[in-house]
Amino acid sequence: MTGDIWYFAYGSNLSLDVKQRRTDTIRTARLARLKNYRFAFNKRGADHETYANVMPASGEVVWGVVYLCNPQAMAELDEYEGVATGDYRRESVAVETADGQQLTAVVYIAGDDFLIDRGRPTAAYLQRILTGAKEHGLPAEYIRRIEALAR
Repeated sequence: MTGDIWYFAYGSNLSLDVKQRRTDTIRTARLARLKNYRFAFNKRGADHETYANVMPASGEVVWGVVYLCNPQAMAELDEYEGVATGDYRRESVAVETADGQQLTAVVYIAGDDFLIDRGRPTAAYLQRILTGAKEHGLPAEYIRRIEALAR
């Protein structure tokens, strides 16, 4: 389909159920990693809850999944992620799939006005991330790091 792009998910959109509810059918999902970034719980929501984010960090890696998305799915994600209000912004990044293929993907990064030093996600939000991480086979050590960050 013309205009398809790869979207790199690292938070609640890792969950197949969550992603499908937000954008309908998932056509392609592939395990991938984003090098020189770190995972953080440092995004403040309008509801004062804490959400996932990625931050540049030399030598670090964020594991996630890339979904092949059409323009409509990306528009739905933009709305959900609050791009218009600055909650998150889209950035183009290079990711590497589990089989070594290099792809250009879009990732959502928290807007500067929504950053906090560090927070704790709700148990329900954390569970959505962990469910998706396990569904896609993210490395066990990486999943343990997410759990530790949430404490």
